[in-house]
Amino acid sequence: MKAFVTGGTGFIGSHLTDQLLKRQNDQIFCLIRGDSKWLHDKDIKIIKGSLQDLPALREGIDGSDVVFHIAGMVKAPDQRTFDKANVEATENVLRLCMKYKVPKLVVLSSLAACGPSFSRPLTESDPLMPVTRYGESKKRMEEMIHDTADESISVSIIRPPAVYGPREDQIFSVFQMASWKLFPIIGNKNGKISLIHVNDLIEGILLAARNKTPGVSTYFISSEEIYTWDEIRKATEIAFEHKIFPFTVKPRLVEHIGSIAEKSASLIGRYPVINRDKARELGMQWTCSVEKAKSDLDFRQKTSLQEGISNTIHWYKKHHWL
Repeated sequence: MKAFVTGGTGFIGSHLTDQLLKRQNDQIFCLIRGDSKWLHDKDIKIIKGSLQDLPALREGIDGSDVVFHIAGMVKAPDQRTFDKANVEATENVLRLCMKYKVPKLVVLSSLAACGPSFSRPLTESDPLMPVTRYGESKKRMEEMIHDTADESISVSIIRPPAVYGPREDQIFSVFQMASWKLFPIIGNKNGKISLIHVNDLIEGILLAARNKTPGVSTYFISSEEIYTWDEIRKATEIAFEHKIFPFTVKPRLVEHIGSIAEKSASLIGRYPVINRDKARELGMQWTCSVEKAKSDLDFRQKTSLQEGISNTIHWYKKHHWL
């Protein structure tokens, strides 16, 4: 079976390729722009190019049994840049998949496309109400898929919440502070959040890939449990085997820091991880229901919060990130 992966050098994509390699009956092709990073010395066919490079995309897509479109942009200075990376690039992939009669396309979206939750966890039938430019680009991406895909292809849109695990380098900053015995909590320590360990997300992606029903389907792939920030702190404390002291940060202060970071970005040439969009997200609740994935795909959360955090911190220590 030929599988084509975009974003294979990234956090989620590299874990996906690892699992595909374990199946041993897959011929794996990955589109990469630069360094092969986590794919180095693995039995993977590398295709050099970008998501705007149609000949490179064609090489990967033509003859594929399944395409996993994992690549995407998570930080950018403006909506146009987000849309080019997350909407237009996805349209390139989708149209080529239909042209070359690929039976299955799995596309990574995000809970950010839906916006925050309030009184209850969000479901797939809730309207999309993003609050950030990134979320807006994922919303537009999903709308484009629904408008463009026909019955010749089966498309699964996967919406994870925050994803953690080995190789992750953004939530990592929280664990880094925890190694210093500090744990930042934005707003209320009892604020709720859905999380998923990368291993469980990959399991959900592979389950979705088996569903060949024509048309577009959408799934939240998340933890079955919903956590509070204080529960996450306590699990982190157990993993580190030392006391971790929480400190509360007001959302307005984070927004101020994000604004300053954005203004400084032009001087360093890189858009900051903490920006106004990210600051806006951090003070809200982000929860979703996985009942549809459980029913349709037989998805189950296999990694507990404690197991996942302990596994992640062990990896960070082993690879000298901590």
